[in-house]
Amino acid sequence: MIKGSDAIDNSHNNKTADYVIIQKATDLTDSYFSKRRILKNVLLLGFAFLLDTTPIIGLSRLQSSLHRVDGLGVIAASVLYGSLIISSMFLPKLLINSIGHKWTTVVCYVGYILWIPANGYAIWGTMIPASIIVGLCSAPLWASQLSYITVIAIQYSKISGEMQEAIITRFMGIFFMFFQFGIYILYMFLVTL
Repeated sequence: MIKGSDAIDNSHNNKTADYVIIQKATDLTDSYFSKRRILKNVLLLGFAFLLDTTPIIGLSRLQSSLHRVDGLGVIAASVLYGSLIISSMFLPKLLINSIGHKWTTVVCYVGYILWIPANGYAIWGTMIPASIIVGLCSAPLWASQLSYITVIAIQYSKISGEMQEAIITRFMGIFFMFFQFGIYILYMFLVTL
């Protein structure tokens, strides 16, 4: 006959087994929602990039035609690309390390958006500062978006078990699909003018 302390307590084992089953189900649900959230972030980032960069690219292609007085358009474009060169050397790492990928993207989008109304009231006092701001925002914007896509692709590969290189390539392809679609729409619009 088995006495109290020598008896096997199966209720503890059943609770442990139930906990493991529930935990696995929760992990599968969490990984599904995490994968879904990551895919949503890639799609939203690509769509935001489409909406923000398409007018910027269109305006930059038309600078010399839109703002001919005193060569404002050509000089504004030169200032933009000059400040982009300086920005490329220093700002991406500094901004991403200080405020992170997401906030760098947001701050740089705001800089891009400021350039559009400056073209609506194109004088030296609006175009030159706006061109400097866009030039300074361009390199950190590209760097933060592409490094963010790489980071979430690595996270996605850990959840899904797929190879990191395949996921990074897939996510970059989705992102640049939006970019190329915006350029395609822009050129189709410019051709019809």
